[in-house]
Amino acid sequence: MRFDVPGFVPRIVRLLEPGVVFRDVRYGLRTLIRSPGFTLVSLLALALGIGANTAVFSVVNAVLLRPLPYADPDRLVVIVDSYPQQGEEYGSAGLADFLDWKAQSRSFTTLDAFAPSYATLTGNGDAEQVVGMDVTSTFFETLGVRPLLGRAFAQGEDQPGRPPTVVLSERLWRRRYGSDPKLLGRQIVQDGRPATVVGIMPSRFVFGSSQTELWTPLTLTPPVRRGPFFLRGIARLKPGITREQAAAEMDTIAHGVERANPKDYTQLRFPVRSLRDTIVGDVRPLLWLLTIAVGLVLLIAISNVANLTLARATAREREVALRVSIGASRGQIVRQFLSESLMLSLAGGGCGIALAFWGIKTLKWLGPQDLPRAGEIAVDARVLAFTVLVSVLGAVLFGVAPALASSGAAPNEALKEGGRSGGSQRHGRARGALVIAQMSLSVVLLIGAGLLIRSFNLLGHVDLGFAAPPDRVLTMPVSPTGPRWRDNAALNVFWTQLLERVQSLPGVLAASIANTTPPDRLAFTDGYEIESKPLPPGSDHPAVPVPFVSHGYFKTLGIPLLRGRVFDQRDTADSPRVTVISATMARRHFPGEDPIGQRLKHGGRSLKNPWMEIVGIVGDAKYQGLGEKPEPVYYELSDQVPFRPMWLLVRTETDAHALAPAVREEIRKLDPNVVAESSTTMAEAVSESVSMPRFRSLLMTAFAAMALLLAAIGIYGVIAYSVAQRTQEIGVRMALGSSRSRMLVYIVGQGSRLVIAGIAVGLAGAFAVTRMLEGMLFGVTSSDAVTFTGAVLVLGAVAIAACAVPALRASRIDPIRALRHE
Repeated sequence: MRFDVPGFVPRIVRLLEPGVVFRDVRYGLRTLIRSPGFTLVSLLALALGIGANTAVFSVVNAVLLRPLPYADPDRLVVIVDSYPQQGEEYGSAGLADFLDWKAQSRSFTTLDAFAPSYATLTGNGDAEQVVGMDVTSTFFETLGVRPLLGRAFAQGEDQPGRPPTVVLSERLWRRRYGSDPKLLGRQIVQDGRPATVVGIMPSRFVFGSSQTELWTPLTLTPPVRRGPFFLRGIARLKPGITREQAAAEMDTIAHGVERANPKDYTQLRFPVRSLRDTIVGDVRPLLWLLTIAVGLVLLIAISNVANLTLARATAREREVALRVSIGASRGQIVRQFLSESLMLSLAGGGCGIALAFWGIKTLKWLGPQDLPRAGEIAVDARVLAFTVLVSVLGAVLFGVAPALASSGAAPNEALKEGGRSGGSQRHGRARGALVIAQMSLSVVLLIGAGLLIRSFNLLGHVDLGFAAPPDRVLTMPVSPTGPRWRDNAALNVFWTQLLERVQSLPGVLAASIANTTPPDRLAFTDGYEIESKPLPPGSDHPAVPVPFVSHGYFKTLGIPLLRGRVFDQRDTADSPRVTVISATMARRHFPGEDPIGQRLKHGGRSLKNPWMEIVGIVGDAKYQGLGEKPEPVYYELSDQVPFRPMWLLVRTETDAHALAPAVREEIRKLDPNVVAESSTTMAEAVSESVSMPRFRSLLMTAFAAMALLLAAIGIYGVIAYSVAQRTQEIGVRMALGSSRSRMLVYIVGQGSRLVIAGIAVGLAGAFAVTRMLEGMLFGVTSSDAVTFTGAVLVLGAVAIAACAVPALRASRIDPIRALRHE
C-alpha cells in the first residue's frame, strides 16, 4: 500500500484539533467516572509508583544533579594524601604537605586548607560548644562566596602572630547574639581567648557539615615534621587547566616529597578529586540503587494499570466495534484510548506529587545525619517536570497496547452475540505476559531488599568488643578550655577531679575518659615502630587507631584483659611510658611469642617519640565501624598524652540517660565554662553508626513491599477476570462432574504457571542485578542462597494466595445459573 504523505499530515492535524481533543477528554472523563473501581485502583497504583519516583528523584536532583552553591563549582577540587602501601586510598594531609602544595603547584588560582574543629563560646550567656572549621585566609574567595555582613578573612590573616579573628554563621549570629549588627568588629570569647568578629556568612552557605557555625583562621605555623595529618586542600583550577593536568602536577610534587623523605614515604600521592565527588562520596551508588528500585516499582505499577486497561478494553469491544461500524477511524479510537490513559496518568501524577511531599519528609527523617545536601531536597521545577514526563510516558506505556489492539478488532465478530473475538484472546495473552513481567521485577526487588536486610541484621550482631550493656554507658563530649586548663598538669587535675566526682554519684559503676570510643568515634590514628622488628627503609606500618584513655577505661567498657595488665596507679604523667595493645596487634606482630615487655613507639622511625613498654593485651574493640575487620590498636595513657576534647564514659546500674543531669552538674561545679550539654548512650552511638545501612534497608524493604502488593493485585486481577470470562465453561465442567477441589486446583494451576515463569525470569535477572550491591553488603554475598530462596517462597506464597481467592469463588459457581448466563 502506498503511503500518501500529503494526505497523512492533514489527517494528523484533524485528529489533534482542540475541539476534537476536548470532546475526547469530556467523553473519556465520563467513561472513567462510570468505572469507579477501575479508576480508583489505577490511580492508587500510579500514585504509588509515580510518588515514589518523584520522592527519590528529588533526592537525586539535590545531591547529584543540582549545581553546587558556589561560583563555577565544576572548577573546584579537593586534594588529599594517599598511601597505597598502607591501604589508605584517601587520607588527611599534614600542614607540611599543604605548604609544599602552595609553594610548588601552578595549576590553581587559589589553594586553601580546611579542617573540622569545635569551639567553646563563653560570655554573652551560658557556655556553648559549636561545630567549627579552621580555614586558610582565601578559603571563601576560593569557593566564590560572600558574607552576609562584614568581610571574609583578609590575605595573610592565617600567618603566625596575627590577632585572632572569626567569621560566624547567620544561624549562630541570630541565636546567640540576637542579630546584633554592632557585633562586627567586636570581640567574643572563643576557647577562652578573645577573637574579633569580622563577618557573618548567610544561612544558605554550607560547606562540610551542615552544623558548622563558625570559621577561624588555620594558622600556618611552620611544622617541625610531616605530621600530624588533619586537613584537606580545596582549590580552584586555573582557566584551561583540567583536573587530570592538576593531578599529574600534584603527583610530581608527591614524588619530590617522597625523595626528600625516603624513610617515611613510598608510593605517596596527592590525589585531586572534584568537589562534587568528594561531597557525594559513598552516597552515589545508594542513590542510583534507589533510582533503579523505584523505577522497577513504577514499571510494576504501569504493568498493573496496563493489565486493568486490557481487561477493560475486552469489555469495551462491542462499544469500539459499534463506533467503527458507524464510521470512526482507527486513529480516532486510538486517540480516545490515549486521552483516557493520559487523564488517568496525569491524575495519578498529581496524587503522586502529594505523596512525594510526605515521602521527602520521611526520607529526611529516616536518612543518616551525614546525608549530603539534605537541606536542599525539595520539589522544584525540575522535579515537577520529571513527574509530568513520567506521567506522560506511563500513559503511553499502558495506553498504547490496548488502544492498538482494540482499534484493530474485527467489528463483525465483536458485534455477534456471544461471539469471541480474536482480540479477547490476544488481550488474555498480553495480560499473562504482563503478570510474568510483574513477577520477575518483584523477584529482583525482593531479593535486593532481602540481601540488604540480612546484611543489616548481621551487622547488628557484630561483637563490639566490650561487655558493658550499651544502653548503660553514657557518653558525653567534654572540652575544658580557657587559661585555667592550658597547662597539661592542670588539665590532668581537671580530669582526675571530674572522674572522682562522677564515680561517687549513686548508680555509677565506673567512669573514664577517652579521645576515641567504639564503634566509630575515631579521633587519632598514627603509624608505629616496633623496636625488635625493624622495617626496611622507606616503609612503615599503616596508621591505626590510637585511643588515649584513662586508668578505668577497660573496666568501664568491659574490654577483657587477655594477658599482662592494663593501666593502673603506678602509671602517671611522670612515669615511664607504657602501652596496652589489642589482640590483633599481638597476633600480627608477635606470633608464638610473648609481647609483654617489648617496646614500640607511635609515628614513623624519623620521629623522636619515646619508646613505650607493652604491659598488657586486651580484646579487640571496634573503632572504625562495625563492618570493618579487627585492626591493630595500641592504647596510650591520657595522663601521659593530654588531649582535648575527650569523651566522658560513665557506666551505670540502670538507664544511663537518667544520670546525665547529675553528671553535668558535677562538671559545672568544677568549671561553669566547660560545655557538656550533649550526651548519648553507647547504644545510640552504635545505632547512629549503622544509620546508612538501616536507611537503605528500610527503603528497599518499602519498595519491595509495594512491588509485592502491586504484583499480587496484578495476578489477582488476571485470574479473577479469567474466571469471570469463563463462567459458562466452568459451569459446564462442573455439570459434567468436575469437583470443587479439582476446579480449585485447575484455576490456581493457571495462575501458578504465570508465577513460576515470572520467578524463573526474575531469578535470572536478580543474579545479574544484585552484583551492584556487593559494596553495600556485610557477611553475605550477592548470590546468597538463603535470601534467594526466601524471596521466592514469599513471592510464591503471596501470588498463590492471590490466585486462591478467585479460584475459591470459581469453585462455588452454581452450574445451573452459569449455563443460564445468570
